[in-house]
Order: sequence, then structure tokens, then C-alpha cells
Amino acid sequence: MIKRISINKLRPEMYVSDLNCDWIPHHNMQKEGRIPNQAMIDELKRRGIKDVYIDTERGLDEEDAYSSQEVEQQNQSKLNKAATLNMDSAGSVSVEEELFKANKLHNKAKDIMSDVLSDIKFGRPLETEGFDDLADGMIDSVMRNHNALACLGRIRQKDNYLMEHSINLAVLMGIFAKAMKIDRETMHQAMVGALLHDIGKIMVPDNILHKPGKLDDNEFARMKQHVVFSRELLKKTPGIHSLTVDVAAQHHERIDGSGYPEGLTGCQICREGKMVAITDVYDAITADRCYHKGLSPTSALKKLLEWSGTHLEEHLVHKFIRSMGIYPVGSLVLMESGRLAVVIEASEKDQTRPIVKIIYNTKMKQYLPIEIIDLSKPNSQDNIKSSVDADKWRIKTADFLS
Repeated sequence: MIKRISINKLRPEMYVSDLNCDWIPHHNMQKEGRIPNQAMIDELKRRGIKDVYIDTERGLDEEDAYSSQEVEQQNQSKLNKAATLNMDSAGSVSVEEELFKANKLHNKAKDIMSDVLSDIKFGRPLETEGFDDLADGMIDSVMRNHNALACLGRIRQKDNYLMEHSINLAVLMGIFAKAMKIDRETMHQAMVGALLHDIGKIMVPDNILHKPGKLDDNEFARMKQHVVFSRELLKKTPGIHSLTVDVAAQHHERIDGSGYPEGLTGCQICREGKMVAITDVYDAITADRCYHKGLSPTSALKKLLEWSGTHLEEHLVHKFIRSMGIYPVGSLVLMESGRLAVVIEASEKDQTRPIVKIIYNTKMKQYLPIEIIDLSKPNSQDNIKSSVDADKWRIKTADFLS
């Protein structure tokens, strides 16, 4: 049986099936294996790990622990509670109307990011004017209908992770800030910070940055330096706002002090720093990487809830979920009718009843003519049964979003 236990109950000869530490990006710890001694436990505590999952069939048991099924039920219950919060308006236009403008903006963002990464790599100065224009355009799109850019953020390629992650993070920060009713100027600086948060990775050797396996201690230390590189590069760039620097500098900090590079805690981290930590983890754990299979959007929200209150700010996690909906854009869901659908837009009326695109019949095992249904309308004859793993059905939800 798989159980989750507190790190304080972990002891030698237990078998860890999952360190439950994907809130630590690029971590260099083996996620699975038998605990050999107390020194290993002490090291895990030093790294900030609070809970782990153990396999009781491969090592010692712990009676006072929740099974993985019970943890899943707890996380689902928390998500259901979050679903009772009303969502803010998606915007003034439909997602179909906004997609064309959003697509042009998304392509522009990729061109700008590609140019700036090249400039930094070859020692040229960082030009910020393009980012200011880009952030303004993103804010306008988010205000018109944030689901359009959110759709495009689900269409990604493994080889372009650094660039696409930065763009997605800016979009997520814009959606989050909109839901938080943050003023436009603050939203702008936070989104520029998100766009530029990982530029320091250009200074990290490619053999470390793109290593498919676990990093060793020296490689991990070098990887963590990317935050310092980003911070120092932005600080010396004319015209960069201090909040932009803080967002880039604090995206790996955690409220319990387990983050890096400074190990800041609680109120030492600015509000936008706590927000970008949440969005950064969410985007990272939903992405397919060479060393990591991405979670479904709904599963990722459950993990954020599991890590909230310790590593991530709990009330901000709830507000982020409110901004995204419990079935974020790009989620594959199983309908009560047995059909599969891709979520294309959240509902302002009821988080459990978004707008979906029906694509597949699980009983007949065949694709269907595409049908768009607003589940929040009274005449809707179907409901979502659960979120499902797209890979199990060999479906690429991104193919149905643009």
C-alpha cells in the first residue's frame, strides 16, 4: 500500500515511492528508494521536505498515516470546496473572438523571447521596450477574455520549454492578477518579471540545463544560480522596475524558507513573489519535459492544495484556483454520457460546468464530430464526471484548442 507520512515519521528501512517534492524545481534527489540511515532523513529535512509517500509492501509500515487514496479524497474535497467560489468574468468577448488576436500576440511573444535569449547568450544588453509593449498587449487580451491566451499556453513543445514556460508564466500571472483585482501598473511589472524570470538560465551550461537525468550536487548548485543571474542582470538593466526584479528573484522562494536562493520566509516574500511561485510550480508540473511527464491541469491544482500552507501561500493558492477554475482550459474530462471533452473556457456561473468541446465516445471508442457545449446553460443534458489523463486515451488536447 502507498501511504503519505510526515517526514518526522520516516525511518530507516522504509521505502520511499515518491518524495513529493516537485515544488522544488530541478531538484537533484532520487524520488524513489529505500531509506538507508538517519543521515538520509536528516538531509531530506534540510531540503525542506515535509511529507513523503512510502510503499509498505517494499519497506517498513507506518500505521498512523493516510493511504494515497485517502490523500486523493482529501485533495478532491479541498478542490470541491474551492469550486464553490464564484469566478470573475472571463472578459467582454468570447474565446473564439479573442483567439485570433491572442495567437498573433503569442507568436510575437515567442519572437521577442527568442531574440532576447540570443542577445543575452552573446553578451548583448537587454532591451526592455519590447517587453513593455508585449505585457500591455497581454493585459489587454487577458481583460478581453483570458481563456484565449490560456488555450495557447497548453500548446507547447518540449524543445522550447524555456521560452514557452516564460510566456505561459506571464499569462498565468496576468490571469491571477486580474482575479486579485491588482492595478494595471502592478500587473504590468509582475508580468514583465514573469517573462524575464528565467533569463539567467542562459548562463547555465546546456549539459546541465537539458540533462535528462538527475543532477548531481554540483550541477544542482549551478542550476540554482540561474535565479541570481536573472536578478543581477535585471538590476543593472536601465528602466527595469524593482517589482520586476523581485518577481524574477523570488519565483523559487517558499514561505517555509525551503526555497532558494535566499531561503526567504513568509512576509519576506512580496505578494507577487508568492503568486509567481504558485504559477511557476503549476506550469512546471503540467509540462512534459525530458525527465518529467506533465500532470493534468486538475491534478496539478490538487498538488498545489497539498503543498499549500507549507511551501505555498494557502489563501493565494485558493485564489489562483478561483482564477483558473477546477477544470482549467485544456483539461480532458469524462462526461456522464461516456463522452470525452476538452475544456475550452471556464464558466463564470459554476466552476463545475465549463464550456467544453466534445471530441470522443469512450463506449464506441471513436472520435465524434466536434460539438461545443456550455454546460452551465439550463438546457445542457450532460455533466462532467471526472478529469482524466489524456495520455491514457492517447489524446493530445492541444490539437483541439487552437
